[in-house]
Amino acid sequence: MHINESPDPRSSMWAWMAHHLRFQRMQHGMSGHALAELLNCARSSISRLENCEAKLTDAQAAVLDERWNTGGTFAIMLWYARLGHDPNWLCDVKSHVSSECMIGGRWKVGMHSRLVPEPVPVVTCVLAS
Repeated sequence: MHINESPDPRSSMWAWMAHHLRFQRMQHGMSGHALAELLNCARSSISRLENCEAKLTDAQAAVLDERWNTGGTFAIMLWYARLGHDPNWLCDVKSHVSSECMIGGRWKVGMHSRLVPEPVPVVTCVLAS
């Protein structure tokens, strides 16, 4: 069976959590199927969790923390991941806003080299369906 590489844990908190999930599963000698039974989900869901294509829920993190006696590591990682910066935020915005977004009004360079609107600009965005 082909095993995908874990995501780079340095790329985001979500990737670190996915990497750590696989690491802990293997340290505990569990198969993906056994972990799926523990978390009450499909085996394919475990693959998505470990490849950072899906995110743990609070309930799943609690089950892992209790079963593997982590001291709350997965719950804490989940909390921080939800607070953190999403490196793919621009792609997410682009999926909701079309390229026909324009900012109207006149602009001038103000003090400290910042663009200052003159008067208040009108922003028109077309939402993508």
